[in-house]
Amino acid sequence: AGGGPDGLGWRTGIETPAADRGAIAVMVRLAGHALSTSGDYRNFFMHGGRRYSHLIDPRTGWPAAGDLAAVSVVDASCARSSALATALFVLGAEHGLALARREGLAGMFVIRGPDTGGFTRITTPAFDQLPR
Repeated sequence: AGGGPDGLGWRTGIETPAADRGAIAVMVRLAGHALSTSGDYRNFFMHGGRRYSHLIDPRTGWPAAGDLAAVSVVDASCARSSALATALFVLGAEHGLALARREGLAGMFVIRGPDTGGFTRITTPAFDQLPR
């Protein structure tokens, strides 16, 4: 709780899904809000050349599949930010991003490059307005 030591919000880093753990992709300031990230960049396994996420798509009963590496959501409720991050991840980049934009959610989507091994970040307008 509170606004951090300088009263401007707690400086919070969102980790990049790259192999070097602890590298920060984006910093945001949180005051009275929570940040949650869901992704499969740490918890997954490979089988037959396919990546299997630990996150299950309830529509299929199978691990979520797609090109998303992670989704981060900032919300006034910690439980809501966590649920939204997971739901948006399972929906996938196209549908998840469309829903986040339509609902005015503060979200950041990290998408795997097809062959480069790199990542692309796409943020919603509400995320772009968060204090840094």
